[in-house]
Amino acid sequence: MGENDPEQLQELVRELEFRSTVTAAMLGTLDLEQVLYVILSGITSGDGLGFNRAFLFLDDEAGRALRVTMAVGPGSAEEARRIWERIDRDRLTLPDILPRYELYKRDETAHRLTRKLASFQLPLSGLEAIAAIDQRLYIETQAPLVRVLARCLLTRSPFATNAMTLVHEIDGPAGDVLEFRDVAIVPLSVTDHLIGAILADNIYNGQPVDSEDLRRLHALGNLAALAIDRARLHAKTVRMAEIDGLTGVYNRRHYERELKRALETARRTGQQLSIVVFDLDHFKGFNDRYGHLVGDELLKGVGRLIQANVRQSDMVARYGGEEFVLLLADTGLEAAVQVAEKLRQIVSREPLAGGKVRGLTLSAGVAMVRGEESAESLFVRADRALYAAKDQGRDRVVGEL
Repeated sequence: MGENDPEQLQELVRELEFRSTVTAAMLGTLDLEQVLYVILSGITSGDGLGFNRAFLFLDDEAGRALRVTMAVGPGSAEEARRIWERIDRDRLTLPDILPRYELYKRDETAHRLTRKLASFQLPLSGLEAIAAIDQRLYIETQAPLVRVLARCLLTRSPFATNAMTLVHEIDGPAGDVLEFRDVAIVPLSVTDHLIGAILADNIYNGQPVDSEDLRRLHALGNLAALAIDRARLHAKTVRMAEIDGLTGVYNRRHYERELKRALETARRTGQQLSIVVFDLDHFKGFNDRYGHLVGDELLKGVGRLIQANVRQSDMVARYGGEEFVLLLADTGLEAAVQVAEKLRQIVSREPLAGGKVRGLTLSAGVAMVRGEESAESLFVRADRALYAAKDQGRDRVVGEL
């Protein structure tokens, strides 16, 4: 940069301001989804990097594959034109956009691009085989997204192309094709450990990606990787505090917190809400006969079976001792009793503790929330139903009394 070049100096100031704004926003939250929103908003905002669309790929927790975690951008040229006109009319800048995360979360249309790429998967153990198109990659006018991305991850180097169209077949060859043009890709690494990649493109305005665009995206990617790693570490720490150390299901503290949230949602939406309280029958007898190690294995096995046979939206927790609780959102009493009965039968059929115990039975009490009922009152009624099940001979399910 020349000593008396005001235009370049102004550009440098703008970049520093942009980087400061994004960094402050990323460090201002430990919520991973919000961190991703900040990163992608910075890439697509006019006073940021100015790309049309941005896609963030992250590895899964086991480090087996890369998937699209979040994507931001218009779904069509017409939608892009409307968005740009609104931004220009309302003079929206990046500092205006970043605080709108809660609105973004609730806007179903904002997640269409992410859903379109839900089928995308790049196995991290097979990058060499997937990327094995070396020389042809540089002369083709069209190439599969998965191959180019694999090549970029393999070399750990930023990549840009204005001549080649990248394609992803949604749901296989018979599905729609999603295209990417005027593309920049940067890998994301933390202490030499690959965690993902950012892809940005200019498919709607056809603006070529130059070396400066790629440099700025790479610089942002370095900051993004650190922010993502920080948010993930926080999420892992929170999860560990929420999990029962023996059984691997949620603990009582987390259950009580989630029940209060679920009650607020039920009151606001009018949805039904039920809980099931399970107790292992004759658990003390098993402990006395086989020892505490087998007793622990029984608790682990029951927790695993309940967790594996309910919906992803249902919440399983160990309430204490040999008691488990199941939180069923949008579920009435009759349906909750049916779920509890199904789980009772599954546990009774399953060999547990390495086959040492067969025919373990459960008693269960079920209650559905009534009006403005408190969490404490709901649990008391479910617990009362549980004791009724035990009084009636155990190995049964009783609905609320």
